[in-house]
Amino acid sequence: MKKAKVLLAIEGAREVAEAPAVDFVRALAREHGIPELPDGDPPDAADFLLRVNFTESAAGLALHSLREPRTGPVRVDFSADAIQQRARDDLRGQHLVRAVGTGLEVLDATAGLGRDAFLLASAGNSLHLLEREPAIYALLADGLRRAAADPDLAPVVERMRPHCADFRDWSKARRYDVVYLDPMFPRPEKRARGKKEMVFLQRLAGEGEESGLLAKALGCARGRVVVKRPPREAWMDAAEPSFSYRGRVSRYDVYQC
Repeated sequence: MKKAKVLLAIEGAREVAEAPAVDFVRALAREHGIPELPDGDPPDAADFLLRVNFTESAAGLALHSLREPRTGPVRVDFSADAIQQRARDDLRGQHLVRAVGTGLEVLDATAGLGRDAFLLASAGNSLHLLEREPAIYALLADGLRRAAADPDLAPVVERMRPHCADFRDWSKARRYDVVYLDPMFPRPEKRARGKKEMVFLQRLAGEGEESGLLAKALGCARGRVVVKRPPREAWMDAAEPSFSYRGRVSRYDVYQC
């Protein structure tokens, strides 16, 4: 599959106070090779736009699909009701937190939009987040920037450290208590069944192969590897886990080291 092209669109800041947010996203785009859409140029050659949106309280990035507009936009907002509800409702009783544990150092090797990582950080874990796709990483980094300015969220996101990197190439000479995997790579026959947002992100990230991720994770973990799967999905690399936590929407396979 041809890699999707992403452009950054800056739509004039209204206030001087918003300039730091614009500077932040421009620096992100330059660092990760995302070109800015010149003023007045039509985005005919692009598949996605990273657009700076302004709200009453902050400026943030949103990802828009130009080919499939009904599937977007996508934005990272850790103050969203759905995330906050999960963070409040019996957090330690949720399958995700039971599978990973609490008070640990965790490598989220396939971070995506960081929602699971936020819940794990809310449970007292310290996380390093890897995201290989620069545009998705930009959304995540911007979401963390805005959350850090919120007194209620700042103590949580202080425990979340993002890195734009592919786990396959991650060469840090260290180990983590837990490695968490939630790969976005769909099986061909199941692509059409995913949520619109997931299909959107899969198209942006392109094709991928999850083979070998588990072996790499087991080499990085001191205690366990946790793999998130659909409830009826096969085990990763056909490797039977030590045990699993099964929910209606997701299954968490735990591999003890």
